[in-house]
Order: sequence, then structure tokens, then C-alpha cells
Amino acid sequence: MKKSLKKLLLMGLLTTFLVSAVACSKKDGKTSDNGNTTEQSEGNTNEENTSSDNLVVAIGDSKVYYAEANIYFQIFKSQYESVYGDQIWTYDYGNGQTFGDMAKEQILNMITQTKIIGAQADTYKIQITDEEEATLKKDAETFLSGITDEDKEKYGFTSEIVESFYRDNLIYEKVYDAATMDVDTEVADDEAKQIKVQHLLIKTFEQDASGARTDFSEEKKAEALKKAEELLETAKTTEDFKALAEKNTEDSNVEYTFGKGEMVTEFEDAAFALKPGELSGIVTTNYGYHIIYCVSDFDEDATLAKKEEIIKTRQNDKFTELYEGWSKDIKVDVNDEVWSTMTLVSETKEETAEPSAEPTTEPTGEATPTPTAGTNK
Repeated sequence: MKKSLKKLLLMGLLTTFLVSAVACSKKDGKTSDNGNTTEQSEGNTNEENTSSDNLVVAIGDSKVYYAEANIYFQIFKSQYESVYGDQIWTYDYGNGQTFGDMAKEQILNMITQTKIIGAQADTYKIQITDEEEATLKKDAETFLSGITDEDKEKYGFTSEIVESFYRDNLIYEKVYDAATMDVDTEVADDEAKQIKVQHLLIKTFEQDASGARTDFSEEKKAEALKKAEELLETAKTTEDFKALAEKNTEDSNVEYTFGKGEMVTEFEDAAFALKPGELSGIVTTNYGYHIIYCVSDFDEDATLAKKEEIIKTRQNDKFTELYEGWSKDIKVDVNDEVWSTMTLVSETKEETAEPSAEPTTEPTGEATPTPTAGTNK
């Protein structure tokens, strides 16, 4: 029932977005498809490429080495494999890319984003307290406690490197807070207003297994309308509309909480015209015939949550705009010889195996845990 709206890629804490307008130097390397420069190292063996002090990417004046980059890989693996299983990385999207390929792109974006934002620490006079430093150490200890000694040696993980990772992400948070602190936090009730309704739908279309839609013939639409009209008469006398809807609706949901601009126009207009306890007539949309019952014409909790969402969107919009300026002339040089050796696929797993569940979203930086120190999100 909700409108099929393209989701905005918002710049939130440790949420990645594609870094654009980044000026890249070519030095002695080649330019990759994403616009980053990839350096060529002559004669390196795979063992040499996986040394903990090998440069992975240079972002302006910041340099990220193999050990630090692998922290991002380890966190991605932990978060996604806990949900989808360890075969998720070989899941084929059918466009020549695997889930692991896209995750690697997101990791590189995340590293780039974190370093560029961290470079603004002096601009915003960012400081880390002794208490926060102590928390960073605990975060590092927790991370390392989940890593085998073999992997610590393999990837070069040390307390100093892991603490630096968490420190970078804390600075990211603090820069975000400082840069967005003057955003308008006043949101009018009318802008955020959320209502709650229950509804019953009789469809006027069908879908095949692939999701392709076929509208009913006029004869079948007439039958659907007759059924809806009969249910409306029943609804007028029932004491439990929700039970009636659950028994007869052809929608996956009976109850919706929403605001302006979130539903198809016909449904939204009819719903917002109702008072609590009122029932609509037959409402026709491209989905079919609806009967709507108003539970609340002002859901206070949902409206408050919507206000917070609107404020966060304002903050994200401002931060994204600032970031575009910060990143505009930053050179990002990727050492392809090293980067190409880095993978999310477990060495002992068969690449042809299927993940335990099909991923429903592209990988995002939300898989990266934020340190607890100074976090107020």
C-alpha cells in the first residue's frame, strides 16, 4: 500500500554512500572503474601483498594499511554472516557482481568517508576525553577477544591499530554532531502528523511468481466491487473491524501508521478525512477496493518519532552537502595489487554453495559498530 518511493541514501553515522567528485591522481598506476587510482606493484607475491604494513589506499594525507582495512572486512563478515550465513558473499545478483563484490565497494567507500571526515577534526575543534579513550581501549579489547591468535598474526591486528579504528569512528561521530548542531530542530505537528488506520482490500489485479502484474477484466473487477460492497455492509455493523479485515483482506497488512505523502493519493485522502471510529465508503485505487477504519487521527508516539526522523533527515542533508565539499578535491589512490587480494569469502568454503537466506538489501556501512564513547545517537 505504501508508495513505491526510491529510498534516499542518507549520510548517517557510519552509513555509507557512494563518494563522488573525488579527484584522483594517476601516479604510476591505472584508473579503476569507480574513478579511484589503482597503483601497480611490479613482481609482488600474494604473501607480500597481505603483509600488515602494506598500503591499501591513500586518501589525501591519510594512509590506510592492510591491517586497518581488514578490521572493516572482519566486522562486515561478522555482521552479515550472523544473519545470512558464510556463503552470502558468493550470492550472485545476476549482474556480474556478487554480494561480496558490492560489499568490498562499500568497505572502500566507508574507509574513504571516515578518513575525509576525520580530517575535519581540527576545523570543529574535536577533542576526545580520557573517559572516551578508556572506552576505546575496552572496545579494542572486545574486538580482539573475538579474533583468533592465528588471524591476529595473519592480519597484523594490534591493540594500537584497533584502537585507532575506533578512535576514527568516534571522531566521525563528533564531527557529524558539530557540523549539524545548528540544524533547525523545530518540526510542526502538521508536517510530522501520523495517523493510524485499519483497512480491508479486495484486489483488482493479480501477480505471477515473477511479480508481473495483470489487471482484472471489467467482469472480474465488477465481481471484486460487489464483494467489497457486501463487506462494507458487514463492516458497518461489526464491533471488531480488525477481525473482519484480517479474515477477508487481500493485502498483507491490515493496519498502517503513516503521514502525508506516504500512501497513494486516493487512500491517503480518504484516510485523513476520517475521525477516530469512522468508516470510509469504498475507496478505489490502482490496488483495488478498500474499506478504511480510522483508529487514530493523530498518533502521538508515531508523530514524535516522525519529528525525530525529519530532524535526522535535515542533519543528513546538511552533512552530505558539507561532505561533498570536503571530498571534492581529495585524491584517493587504491593499491590494486593489495586490494585485489582482500576478500570476504572464507578460504575453506565452496563458492558454489548458497547463502542461508537471500539478502534483501545491498551491503551498507551500517554493519560497522560504533564505539560507545561519546555516542548519543
